[in-house]
Amino acid sequence: MDIYQKAYNWSKTYDFEPIEIEYATKLALKMLDDSCKMTSEDRKIFFYVYDAISDRDDINLDDDINKLVLLSRDRNTIYSKPEYANIVHSCRLEVIPSMLKVHMKAFKKMVRKNLDLL
Repeated sequence: MDIYQKAYNWSKTYDFEPIEIEYATKLALKMLDDSCKMTSEDRKIFFYVYDAISDRDDINLDDDINKLVLLSRDRNTIYSKPEYANIVHSCRLEVIPSMLKVHMKAFKKMVRKNLDLL
């Protein structure tokens, strides 16, 4: 099994805390806007995590940011569709002030630890 499938499978069953789901969403938005400093491979891994979360029936991602992420992205890419780029960018600029690095780093570390990437 490749790391992407492992990330997806793990995320389908992991008991995420609400803050972790929030930061998975915020990270997806940053990645779509290409304002994230992770490698393409890391971005892809974290999008598999986000995709699994969004595919779960027990997690409700019905807020505006998640709707934008789902609408603006083709799952075959880690960037937004060109026609949504400006909207994604504007949304990210609104969300950034509420992002705390400590929470984002904790989320990334938790995922990497659970996928044995540390």
